[in-house]
Amino acid sequence: MTEAAFEPDAAVVAGLIAGAATLLAVILMLAVRPRTFPFNPLYLTGSAVSIETLPAYGFGLVVWFAVSAGYGCITAAVLTGFEVSGTQIAFGAATSLFLSVITGTTLAYSRSLNRSIRSGMVGDPGPFLLRYGRASALQLIAAHIVFGALAAEIYTGMG
Repeated sequence: MTEAAFEPDAAVVAGLIAGAATLLAVILMLAVRPRTFPFNPLYLTGSAVSIETLPAYGFGLVVWFAVSAGYGCITAAVLTGFEVSGTQIAFGAATSLFLSVITGTTLAYSRSLNRSIRSGMVGDPGPFLLRYGRASALQLIAAHIVFGALAAEIYTGMG
């Protein structure tokens, strides 16, 4: 990037594309390794609204892409603020490492925010998905790092 001007449209698009790519990776992990990756973010989020599959996945998908757009804007703002050029992947990954802390911490409140978790109908992930095992926590962090690297590369490529 030669000029430090935040481009919100490009930031949102970068976040949505990176979110779609990360979601595809999560879906593949769920399909291929369901025991080592038991976390289904769409259903977990959507079960706050409905325990039924279709509405839960629909709501979860909306939340996923809303958060992706927001995280894309945060990543782009960091790149713009630091006038990053040539190391955008590293900056994007570092930014999303911080965002994984926000997400992991937010998961600690899942029980109080999601009635399906409170009632025991859906498993409580706990902070950083630790109730699903240590591997899930590492996968959460890795997914955010990949998201940030992708969002940063896409954003700088659009600018």
